[in-house]
This record gives sequence, structure tokens and C-alpha cells, in this order.
Amino acid sequence: MKKTAIVYFLLLTFFVATLLTNCTKGFIPENIESTSPTGQSDTVTYQIHISSVISNSCIGCHGGSNPEGNLLLESYTQVRSATENGTLIQRINDASDPMPTSGLLPAQTRALFDEWVQNGYLEN
Repeated sequence: MKKTAIVYFLLLTFFVATLLTNCTKGFIPENIESTSPTGQSDTVTYQIHISSVISNSCIGCHGGSNPEGNLLLESYTQVRSATENGTLIQRINDASDPMPTSGLLPAQTRALFDEWVQNGYLEN
């Protein structure tokens, strides 16, 4: 019985020693530059970043002659208006009632909208 306890103790000691020696401290450089959600220093604009998200994720329901909720998102003006005066940003971030209804867009994609708003709704 004592031999088994000693073997387990040695194995546990070896495991803990291995774990501790293999861990490294995280390193965060001091000169981190702020980047946009695009991973670049580009300014987020409707034409370059937002319109493709709208086309791929929103137009299916919010386009055409009978858009869901009477919300058309076919043009820059319509998307900007829905963002400024409506709840577009709230809905794309709402996990319990997301837009699109298939589920939340990736966080990086949703962050594009936030940056677009912060930049002043640039079109081009």
C-alpha cells in the first residue's frame, strides 16, 4: 500500500513540476498600436466595409418590395437612417433577438458598425 502511495506521490510531483516548468508568462508589448476591426488601419466606410455585410446578411429580409418590418436596407441613406434613428446597432448586438435572425454576426463584423458610427457614417 505504501509503495502505491509513494508512486502516486512521485507521479503527482512529476506532473506538477512539469506543468510549472512548461508555463510561461504572457508578454504584452508596450507599443501596441490601435487597429480597426478590419485588422488594418483603414477607416471603416460604408462602401468598403458595411455594404457587403448588409448585402450578405440583411438584404434577404430587408430588401425588395415587401421588406420585413418595413425596414429597407438597400442604400447608404437607408442603412445610415436605420442606424441613426432606429435600432439597427442594438438588433445586430442583441443575443436574444438578433439580426439576422439566424444568429449574431461575428463580433469583429459587429465592431465594424460601431467604428463606422464613431467615424461619422463615412460613405466612401
